[in-house]
Amino acid sequence: MIYNLTDNAIKFCEEGGKVSLFLQTDGGKARVIIGNTGGTIDPAELPLIFDRFHKADKSRSADREGVGLGLYIVKTILNSHGEDIYVTSENGVTTFTFTLPQVR
Repeated sequence: MIYNLTDNAIKFCEEGGKVSLFLQTDGGKARVIIGNTGGTIDPAELPLIFDRFHKADKSRSADREGVGLGLYIVKTILNSHGEDIYVTSENGVTTFTFTLPQVR
C-alpha cells in the first residue's frame, strides 16, 4: 500500500515539487499520510478515485503506465482489515490518509 501510494505521489508530483510521508500514532492506530504537491484532482473525481479501473485525469496519465487498479487494490486491502483510506486534493496539495492497527 505504501509503495503504491508513494509511487503515485512521485509520478504525479511536478518537477521541483515535494513528496511527503508522515507516520503518527493515534489511539492505538498508526496513521499514514502520503502526499505530494502538483496539480489537484478535480473534486468531482474524488468519490471515484478508488473505483476499479478509474484514472482521474486521462490527459495527465496518458503517458503513465497502469490501468487504474492500484488505488482500488489499496482500498480493498485496507477494507479487508477493517480500515479505510481518504483523499484530499486542494490548492496544489493531494494527500492520502489511512490507518492501521498499531503493533506493540
